Amino acid sequence: MEMSKPAVTGVAFVVVLVVAAVAYWLTRPTFGEISRKGYDYAMALGSACNGKNEAKVAKITQMIDQSTEDGELETQEAAWLKGIAQQASDGHWELAYASVRTLMQEQTQKAVPLPRLD
Repeated sequence: MEMSKPAVTGVAFVVVLVVAAVAYWLTRPTFGEISRKGYDYAMALGSACNGKNEAKVAKITQMIDQSTEDGELETQEAAWLKGIAQQASDGHWELAYASVRTLMQEQTQKAVPLPRLD
């Protein structure tokens, strides 16, 4: 059974759309921008994960909760940090450390190109 040209075109369009959606999903940022305080907590979490220090992770989690209550951290950034802390608490140290690295990498911003000096 042969498909008509419009049907082939429609199938091709759907395939391209699905591939584009998957590509977007795989390359989208995992985390958003965090505050300076959130950045400090992320650094501390990275250290705790690298050392597999459960007590330190628990203390950082308490500090994140307190900073959120005090309005020093946005709810979303606290959720990201606590999600990483939960990964560590569940014993997924490498995954938690990788999440911290991803969070930190997503904080970098592209530099504005310098004007041509020639």
